[in-house]
Amino acid sequence: ALQKAKGQPTETPGKHRAIRGHDRIEHAAMVDQSRIGRTTRSNPASYVGAFDAIRQLFAAAPVALERRYTAGTFSFNSGNGRCPACSGNGFEHIEMQFLSDVYLRCPDCNGTRYRPEVLEVKLEPARGRSGPMKSIADVLDMTVTEALVFFSASREVHAALRPLSEVGLDYLRLGQPVPTLSGGEAQRLKLAGHLADSDSSSESILFLFDEPTTGLHFDDVAKLLG
Repeated sequence: ALQKAKGQPTETPGKHRAIRGHDRIEHAAMVDQSRIGRTTRSNPASYVGAFDAIRQLFAAAPVALERRYTAGTFSFNSGNGRCPACSGNGFEHIEMQFLSDVYLRCPDCNGTRYRPEVLEVKLEPARGRSGPMKSIADVLDMTVTEALVFFSASREVHAALRPLSEVGLDYLRLGQPVPTLSGGEAQRLKLAGHLADSDSSSESILFLFDEPTTGLHFDDVAKLLG
């Protein structure tokens, strides 16, 4: 009923006399456990907008500037930087007639999604942090916690990834395909997406959660409530 009052697309609400106080919020957001799309190209980093900032950092690396690479070169969705054999998927999809479909790691890029020359562009950890330099494929294989440390000097990347950690998804890998997430993880990723957007918005949003604590450990419930 709130969504309908705010002009948002929704199903027909149940019978009610009136809604009081809806003028105090801009809109209502239903955060359920439904899957976030079916494309394996979507991942936690791209969902919260961190991947754009990460690609910009790689495009500014000395080797990338020398080779005139752009941020688009480090995209696995388009451009000439992705592996031509698997088109940036990292795997080959084989349809089976009587069994579940099979996904085989791409033999050309070994699942990295990129051409070998693109993987030669590497970034150093943030100043004061020790560790090896990382390629774009290495970054996508990082957990949120590891990426927050590695990119601690980048305000844009840090701001985009922080909501993932705040909702308890700090163990997810940046490049994990969104369809592989559980219902509860998908729900918290949606919340993280809203939190990432709220940094640049002054909207008042009412969040409605559908069984948000199902399957969560008590520590995770406390983190989610926070």
